[in-house]
Amino acid sequence: MQIIRQTGSVPFPRTVIALGNFDGLHRAHMAIIKRCHEYARANDLKCGVLLFNEHTKRTIKNRNVPVITQENQKLELLSNVDIDFVYMRDFDRAFMQLTPEQFVRRLIDILHCEAVCVGYDYRFGYKAQGDVTLLKKLCDENGITAIVIDEIDHDGVAIKSTAIRDFIKAGSVMHAASMLGRPFAIEGMVVKGLQNGRKLGFPTANIAYKSNTLLPHSGVYAGYTYVKGNKYKSVINVGNNPTFNADKITIESYIPGFCGDLYNEVARVEFVKRLRGDKKFDSIEELKAQIAKDAENAGKELK
Repeated sequence: MQIIRQTGSVPFPRTVIALGNFDGLHRAHMAIIKRCHEYARANDLKCGVLLFNEHTKRTIKNRNVPVITQENQKLELLSNVDIDFVYMRDFDRAFMQLTPEQFVRRLIDILHCEAVCVGYDYRFGYKAQGDVTLLKKLCDENGITAIVIDEIDHDGVAIKSTAIRDFIKAGSVMHAASMLGRPFAIEGMVVKGLQNGRKLGFPTANIAYKSNTLLPHSGVYAGYTYVKGNKYKSVINVGNNPTFNADKITIESYIPGFCGDLYNEVARVEFVKRLRGDKKFDSIEELKAQIAKDAENAGKELK
Protein backbone atom coordinates (compact mmCIF):
# COMPACT_ATOMS: atom_id res chain seq x y z
CA MET A 1 0.00 0.00 0.00
CA GLN A 2 1.43 3.34 -1.08
CA ILE A 3 0.91 6.39 1.12
CA ILE A 4 0.75 9.65 -0.84
CA ARG A 5 0.80 12.81 1.25
CA GLN A 6 -0.69 15.70 -0.70
CA THR A 7 2.05 15.79 -3.34
CA GLY A 8 -0.06 16.54 -6.40
CA SER A 9 -1.58 14.00 -8.72
CA VAL A 10 -1.44 10.30 -7.95
CA PRO A 11 0.90 8.19 -10.12
CA PHE A 12 -1.96 6.00 -11.35
CA PRO A 13 -3.89 6.80 -14.56
CA ARG A 14 -7.17 5.13 -13.57
CA THR A 15 -8.55 4.79 -10.04
CA VAL A 16 -11.61 4.16 -7.90
CA ILE A 17 -11.69 6.14 -4.66
CA ALA A 18 -13.43 5.43 -1.35
CA LEU A 19 -14.69 8.70 0.13
CA GLY A 20 -15.76 9.50 3.68
CA ASN A 21 -14.62 11.01 6.95
CA PHE A 22 -13.56 7.53 8.07
CA ASP A 23 -13.23 8.42 11.75
CA GLY A 24 -13.07 4.99 13.32
CA LEU A 25 -12.85 2.88 10.18
CA HIS A 26 -15.81 0.94 11.57
CA ARG A 27 -17.68 -1.92 9.90
CA ALA A 28 -19.71 0.36 7.64
CA HIS A 29 -16.58 2.23 6.55
CA MET A 30 -14.82 -1.03 5.81
CA ALA A 31 -17.81 -2.15 3.71
CA ILE A 32 -17.34 0.96 1.55
CA ILE A 33 -13.63 0.23 1.16
CA LYS A 34 -14.27 -3.45 0.42
CA ARG A 35 -16.73 -2.55 -2.34
CA CYS A 36 -14.19 -0.07 -3.70
CA HIS A 37 -11.60 -2.83 -3.80
CA GLU A 38 -13.96 -5.25 -5.54
CA TYR A 39 -14.86 -2.69 -8.19
CA ALA A 40 -11.20 -1.87 -8.78
CA ARG A 41 -10.23 -5.48 -9.32
CA ALA A 42 -13.20 -6.13 -11.63
CA ASN A 43 -12.39 -3.09 -13.79
CA ASP A 44 -8.59 -3.07 -13.77
CA LEU A 45 -8.36 0.10 -11.67
CA LYS A 46 -6.21 1.08 -8.73
CA CYS A 47 -8.08 1.23 -5.44
CA GLY A 48 -7.50 4.22 -3.18
CA VAL A 49 -8.84 5.85 -0.03
CA LEU A 50 -8.93 9.60 0.54
CA LEU A 51 -8.02 10.33 4.16
CA PHE A 52 -7.76 13.67 5.93
CA ASN A 53 -4.94 14.32 8.38
CA GLU A 54 -7.41 15.37 11.06
CA HIS A 55 -11.13 15.35 11.67
CA THR A 56 -12.98 17.68 9.27
CA LYS A 57 -14.93 19.24 12.14
CA ARG A 58 -11.67 20.59 13.59
CA THR A 59 -11.41 22.92 10.60
CA ILE A 60 -15.13 23.57 10.22
CA LYS A 61 -15.80 24.33 13.89
CA ASN A 62 -12.26 25.41 14.88
CA ARG A 63 -12.13 23.14 17.92
CA ASN A 64 -10.40 19.98 19.00
CA VAL A 65 -12.43 16.91 18.05
CA PRO A 66 -11.60 13.62 19.82
CA VAL A 67 -11.03 10.93 17.23
CA ILE A 68 -11.89 7.25 17.55
CA THR A 69 -8.92 5.97 15.56
CA GLN A 70 -5.60 7.77 15.20
CA GLU A 71 -3.85 8.07 11.84
CA ASN A 72 -1.27 5.34 12.46
CA GLN A 73 -4.01 2.92 13.47
CA LYS A 74 -6.02 3.77 10.35
CA LEU A 75 -3.04 3.14 8.10
CA GLU A 76 -2.37 -0.18 9.81
CA LEU A 77 -5.99 -1.27 9.32
CA LEU A 78 -5.98 -0.20 5.68
CA SER A 79 -2.71 -2.03 5.01
CA ASN A 80 -4.54 -5.26 5.84
CA VAL A 81 -7.30 -4.89 3.21
CA ASP A 82 -5.17 -4.95 0.05
CA ILE A 83 -5.86 -1.44 -1.26
CA ASP A 84 -3.30 0.15 -3.56
CA PHE A 85 -2.90 3.58 -2.03
CA VAL A 86 -4.02 6.09 0.56
CA TYR A 87 -4.08 9.77 -0.40
CA MET A 88 -3.50 11.87 2.72
CA ARG A 89 -4.27 15.56 2.69
CA ASP A 90 -5.08 18.44 5.02
CA PHE A 91 -8.69 19.44 5.36
CA ASP A 92 -7.77 23.11 5.29
CA ARG A 93 -9.88 26.21 4.70
CA ALA A 94 -9.25 26.18 0.95
CA PHE A 95 -10.31 22.57 0.61
CA MET A 96 -13.30 23.09 2.90
CA GLN A 97 -14.60 25.89 0.67
CA LEU A 98 -14.62 23.85 -2.54
CA THR A 99 -18.05 23.70 -4.16
CA PRO A 100 -19.42 20.22 -4.90
CA GLU A 101 -18.57 20.76 -8.56
CA GLN A 102 -15.00 21.82 -7.74
CA PHE A 103 -14.59 18.85 -5.42
CA VAL A 104 -15.55 16.35 -8.14
CA ARG A 105 -13.20 18.13 -10.54
CA ARG A 106 -10.36 17.62 -8.01
CA LEU A 107 -11.17 13.90 -7.87
CA ILE A 108 -10.71 13.71 -11.63
CA ASP A 109 -7.68 15.97 -12.00
CA ILE A 110 -5.67 14.87 -8.96
CA LEU A 111 -6.89 11.37 -8.11
CA HIS A 112 -7.66 10.33 -11.71
CA CYS A 113 -10.82 8.61 -10.55
CA GLU A 114 -13.19 6.79 -12.84
CA ALA A 115 -15.42 5.70 -9.96
CA VAL A 116 -16.14 6.67 -6.37
CA CYS A 117 -17.56 4.61 -3.53
CA VAL A 118 -19.43 6.29 -0.67
CA GLY A 119 -21.91 5.63 2.10
CA TYR A 120 -25.61 6.45 1.77
CA ASP A 121 -25.27 9.54 4.00
CA TYR A 122 -22.14 10.98 2.39
CA ARG A 123 -21.92 14.78 2.26
CA PHE A 124 -19.35 16.89 0.43
CA GLY A 125 -18.55 20.40 -0.74
CA TYR A 126 -18.75 23.72 1.08
CA LYS A 127 -21.06 23.56 4.08
CA ALA A 128 -21.88 19.95 3.12
CA GLN A 129 -24.02 21.18 0.23
CA GLY A 130 -23.62 17.94 -1.71
CA ASP A 131 -25.37 14.65 -0.95
CA VAL A 132 -25.37 11.32 -2.79
CA THR A 133 -28.06 12.51 -5.21
CA LEU A 134 -25.92 15.45 -6.30
CA LEU A 135 -22.83 13.24 -6.34
CA LYS A 136 -24.49 10.84 -8.75
CA LYS A 137 -25.55 13.74 -10.98
CA LEU A 138 -22.06 15.27 -11.07
CA CYS A 139 -20.47 11.89 -11.64
CA ASP A 140 -22.82 11.17 -14.55
CA GLU A 141 -21.95 14.54 -16.09
CA ASN A 142 -18.23 13.72 -15.85
CA GLY A 143 -18.38 10.07 -16.91
CA ILE A 144 -17.70 8.71 -13.43
CA THR A 145 -19.41 5.77 -11.76
CA ALA A 146 -20.87 6.52 -8.32
CA ILE A 147 -21.30 3.50 -6.04
CA VAL A 148 -23.42 4.05 -2.92
CA ILE A 149 -23.40 1.60 -0.01
CA ASP A 150 -26.67 1.25 1.89
CA GLU A 151 -27.00 1.66 5.66
CA ILE A 152 -25.40 -1.12 7.68
CA ASP A 153 -27.03 -1.89 11.03
CA HIS A 154 -26.09 -3.72 14.19
CA ASP A 155 -28.99 -4.90 16.37
CA GLY A 156 -31.27 -2.53 14.51
CA VAL A 157 -29.03 0.51 15.01
CA ALA A 158 -27.18 2.19 12.14
CA ILE A 159 -23.42 1.85 12.45
CA LYS A 160 -22.13 5.40 12.68
CA SER A 161 -19.12 7.10 14.22
CA THR A 162 -21.40 9.22 16.42
CA ALA A 163 -22.99 6.12 17.96
CA ILE A 164 -19.59 4.50 18.51
CA ARG A 165 -18.24 7.68 20.08
CA ASP A 166 -21.20 7.82 22.46
CA PHE A 167 -20.69 4.18 23.48
CA ILE A 168 -17.00 4.79 24.21
CA LYS A 169 -17.65 7.94 26.22
CA ALA A 170 -20.21 5.98 28.26
CA GLY A 171 -17.74 3.14 28.88
CA SER A 172 -19.75 0.68 26.77
CA VAL A 173 -16.69 -0.59 24.96
CA MET A 174 -18.30 -3.93 24.11
CA HIS A 175 -21.06 -2.16 22.16
CA ALA A 176 -18.44 0.02 20.48
CA ALA A 177 -16.44 -3.06 19.49
CA SER A 178 -19.49 -4.68 17.90
CA MET A 179 -19.82 -1.66 15.59
CA LEU A 180 -16.10 -1.16 15.03
CA GLY A 181 -15.53 -4.81 14.23
CA ARG A 182 -12.63 -4.85 16.70
CA PRO A 183 -11.94 -3.64 20.25
CA PHE A 184 -11.50 0.08 20.76
CA ALA A 185 -7.81 0.83 21.29
CA ILE A 186 -5.52 3.69 22.30
CA GLU A 187 -1.84 3.80 21.47
CA GLY A 188 0.97 5.87 22.92
CA MET A 189 4.41 5.98 24.48
CA VAL A 190 4.91 4.46 27.92
CA VAL A 191 6.04 7.31 30.17
CA LYS A 192 6.77 7.78 33.85
CA GLY A 193 3.79 8.69 35.98
CA LEU A 194 3.33 9.12 39.71
CA GLN A 195 4.38 5.46 40.18
CA ASN A 196 1.67 4.87 42.74
CA GLY A 197 0.99 1.43 41.28
CA ARG A 198 4.63 0.41 41.67
CA LYS A 199 4.57 1.53 45.31
CA LEU A 200 1.50 -0.64 45.88
CA GLY A 201 3.09 -3.69 44.26
CA PHE A 202 1.04 -3.36 41.05
CA PRO A 203 3.31 -1.54 38.57
CA THR A 204 1.47 -0.02 35.62
CA ALA A 205 2.42 1.19 32.17
CA ASN A 206 1.35 4.83 31.93
CA ILE A 207 0.26 5.46 28.32
CA ALA A 208 0.79 8.98 26.97
CA TYR A 209 -2.05 9.85 24.60
CA LYS A 210 -2.62 12.63 22.08
CA SER A 211 -4.79 15.59 22.99
CA ASN A 212 -7.39 14.63 20.37
CA THR A 213 -7.73 11.03 21.61
CA LEU A 214 -11.24 9.93 22.49
CA LEU A 215 -11.15 8.58 26.07
CA PRO A 216 -13.54 5.99 27.45
CA HIS A 217 -15.53 6.80 30.56
CA SER A 218 -13.41 6.70 33.70
CA GLY A 219 -13.16 3.30 35.32
CA VAL A 220 -11.39 -0.04 35.25
CA TYR A 221 -11.41 -2.25 32.16
CA ALA A 222 -10.37 -5.74 31.20
CA GLY A 223 -8.28 -5.64 28.05
CA TYR A 224 -5.00 -6.34 26.35
CA THR A 225 -1.72 -4.48 26.11
CA TYR A 226 0.41 -4.85 23.00
CA VAL A 227 4.03 -3.87 23.34
CA LYS A 228 7.27 -4.98 21.65
CA GLY A 229 5.37 -7.53 19.56
CA ASN A 230 3.75 -9.20 22.57
CA LYS A 231 0.15 -9.36 23.76
CA TYR A 232 -0.65 -9.33 27.48
CA LYS A 233 -3.86 -9.70 29.45
CA SER A 234 -4.30 -6.45 31.33
CA VAL A 235 -6.28 -4.38 33.80
CA ILE A 236 -6.60 -0.88 32.35
CA ASN A 237 -7.50 2.11 34.48
CA VAL A 238 -8.79 5.35 32.99
CA GLY A 239 -9.20 8.24 35.41
CA ASN A 240 -7.53 10.69 37.72
CA ASN A 241 -6.75 8.29 40.58
CA PRO A 242 -9.19 9.75 43.14
CA THR A 243 -7.54 7.89 46.02
CA PHE A 244 -4.36 9.90 45.37
CA ASN A 245 -6.17 13.13 44.40
CA ALA A 246 -4.43 13.33 41.04
CA ASP A 247 -5.49 15.97 38.52
CA LYS A 248 -4.74 14.60 35.06
CA ILE A 249 -6.71 11.77 33.52
CA THR A 250 -4.30 8.92 32.90
CA ILE A 251 -4.43 5.59 31.09
CA GLU A 252 -2.56 2.97 33.08
CA SER A 253 -2.24 -0.69 32.23
CA TYR A 254 -1.40 -3.29 34.85
CA ILE A 255 -0.05 -6.51 33.34
CA PRO A 256 -0.29 -9.28 35.97
CA GLY A 257 2.94 -11.23 36.24
CA PHE A 258 4.94 -8.96 33.95
CA CYS A 259 8.44 -7.94 35.02
CA GLY A 260 10.43 -5.52 32.93
CA ASP A 261 10.97 -1.94 31.86
CA LEU A 262 8.55 -0.59 29.24
CA TYR A 263 9.48 3.09 29.44
CA ASN A 264 9.73 4.80 26.04
CA GLU A 265 8.16 1.83 24.29
CA VAL A 266 5.04 2.32 22.15
CA ALA A 267 2.14 0.39 23.64
CA ARG A 268 -1.43 -0.18 22.51
CA VAL A 269 -4.20 -0.93 24.97
CA GLU A 270 -7.43 -2.61 23.83
CA PHE A 271 -10.54 -2.17 25.94
CA VAL A 272 -12.59 -5.37 26.10
CA LYS A 273 -15.02 -4.84 28.99
CA ARG A 274 -15.63 -2.26 31.71
CA LEU A 275 -15.31 -3.93 35.10
CA ARG A 276 -16.24 -1.07 37.41
CA GLY A 277 -16.28 2.69 37.82
CA ASP A 278 -13.62 4.89 39.34
CA LYS A 279 -13.69 4.98 43.12
CA LYS A 280 -11.93 6.73 45.99
CA PHE A 281 -10.84 4.18 48.58
CA ASP A 282 -10.62 4.85 52.30
CA SER A 283 -7.25 3.15 52.68
CA ILE A 284 -4.29 1.89 50.67
CA GLU A 285 -4.99 -1.67 51.81
CA GLU A 286 -8.54 -1.46 50.50
CA LEU A 287 -7.21 -0.21 47.14
CA LYS A 288 -4.66 -3.04 46.93
CA ALA A 289 -7.35 -5.63 47.63
CA GLN A 290 -9.54 -4.14 44.90
CA ILE A 291 -6.71 -4.15 42.33
CA ALA A 292 -6.09 -7.84 43.06
CA LYS A 293 -9.80 -8.49 42.59
CA ASP A 294 -9.81 -6.48 39.36
CA ALA A 295 -6.98 -8.62 38.03
CA GLU A 296 -8.90 -11.77 38.91
CA ASN A 297 -12.07 -10.49 37.25
CA ALA A 298 -10.18 -9.38 34.15
CA GLY A 299 -8.66 -12.84 33.80
CA LYS A 300 -12.16 -14.33 33.72
CA GLU A 301 -13.20 -12.00 30.89
CA LEU A 302 -10.16 -12.47 28.67
CA LYS A 303 -9.29 -15.49 26.57
